[in-house]
Amino acid sequence: MTHDLEARMRFAIDLARRAGELGLRYFRDLDSLTIESKGHQDLVSQADREVELFIRAAIAADYPRDGIVGEEHASVAGSTGHVWVIDPIDGTANFVRGIPAWCVVIACARDGETIVGVIHEPSTGETFHGRLGGGAFVNGRPMRTSAATSLEEGSVGTGFSNRAEA
Repeated sequence: MTHDLEARMRFAIDLARRAGELGLRYFRDLDSLTIESKGHQDLVSQADREVELFIRAAIAADYPRDGIVGEEHASVAGSTGHVWVIDPIDGTANFVRGIPAWCVVIACARDGETIVGVIHEPSTGETFHGRLGGGAFVNGRPMRTSAATSLEEGSVGTGFSNRAEA
C-alpha cells in the first residue's frame, strides 16, 4: 500500500509541475486568452480548460481505471475506489488579471479519504505535497508548524470574497 501511495505521490508531483508549465505559457500570453464568466466573480479561461484536459489525459494514461473530478469537465467514474480531484488553475481571477498568485491543485482520494495532495505554484516554483501518514513538504523539505505562541510573533493573512456577504 505504501508503494502505491509513493507512486501516486511522485506521479501527482510531476504532473502538477508539467501542468504548471503549460499554465505558465498561457499566463505569459494573456492577451490572446479566451475568458468567460460563469457567474459573479467566477471566471473560467481557455487555460483552465486546456490545463485540466492535459491533467486528465495523463491520469487516464497512467491510472485508466481511476475516477476523475475536475472543475471544468464532466466527472469520470472509476472502478478502483481511487478518484483524482483537479483544480487546474486555482486562482483564475488572479491568473486572468496577470497577478502571479495561482496554482495547480491535484489530489487523489481512496474510498472518500484524501491520500495524496499536491499544490504547485508555477510563478514561484514552489511545490507543496503530502500523503496520508507521510507528512507535508515544500520543494521536498519537511514543513513544520511554527513555535510561535501568540499572533504578535507571526503574521496573519486573509482574503475576502465578493460572492458572500462579510
